[in-house]
Amino acid sequence: MTGKVISLHLGLGSGLPKPQVESLELLAGFGAKGDRHAGKDPERAVLVAGLPAYERAREAGIELPFGALGENLLLDLDPHALPPGARLRVGEALLAFSYVCTVCSSLSQFDLRLPKLLYGGRGLYARVLEGGWVRVGDPVWVLVAV
Repeated sequence: MTGKVISLHLGLGSGLPKPQVESLELLAGFGAKGDRHAGKDPERAVLVAGLPAYERAREAGIELPFGALGENLLLDLDPHALPPGARLRVGEALLAFSYVCTVCSSLSQFDLRLPKLLYGGRGLYARVLEGGWVRVGDPVWVLVAV
């Protein structure tokens, strides 16, 4: 095991933070069932963030509730620190990273410094290669292609 799931979020409507849930059903090629972004772009099916993003904000004096970054999955590791081509086995699902999530102005609602502070470190979008249930506390395994 490399890490674990800290928090899960499902965007039912617009706005941040995304509401917290105890489990997500991830569907291959689709995303998180019930999320407003699911089914729109398989390369951006789910957003994976890490605790280090929240820690950077806290160190700058910005307290954020989990889900404020718009993430579906919050992990206790930094997805930006993983090697290129890494895949994640999270609960029953298998994810492959596709894009770095850009920092948008919607984060300014929490603090005007936040977009600049989290530039390049907000989280990563991922494709759902194998669907399944993901629950808070599930193990996260990093699978590296050789």
